[in-house]
Amino acid sequence: MDKRKQIRVVPFPKQPVQLQLMGNGFLEILLAQDVSEGGMAVKVPHKFDGYDIHSSVEMVVSLPGYKPFKAKGKIKHLSASREAEGFFGLQFLQMDIKGKESLLNYVRKLASLRRMAG
Repeated sequence: MDKRKQIRVVPFPKQPVQLQLMGNGFLEILLAQDVSEGGMAVKVPHKFDGYDIHSSVEMVVSLPGYKPFKAKGKIKHLSASREAEGFFGLQFLQMDIKGKESLLNYVRKLASLRRMAG
């Protein structure tokens, strides 16, 4: 049973969603594996080994076709098997209204395009 409340979309390979993630003692540039209004999943090959991921993080999210926006969030652990592969969830906690609008429009547009292609 999927406990997520929001639609999740997978970015097109030639139009990736880039994320600059700044936390306590680290800066990462990552590509989103999937995106929703509430957060995204990312693959981190080094699994954040040696980094403090328990405090909040700041992000700059770059959605294809939209102006980049800043957000605050936290890193969420996924299931043990997904985490073993280096996948983590990022939950959005705070962003400005323009960022929320861009995110909502991006998710809806991609969901619509995926349904038409489906």
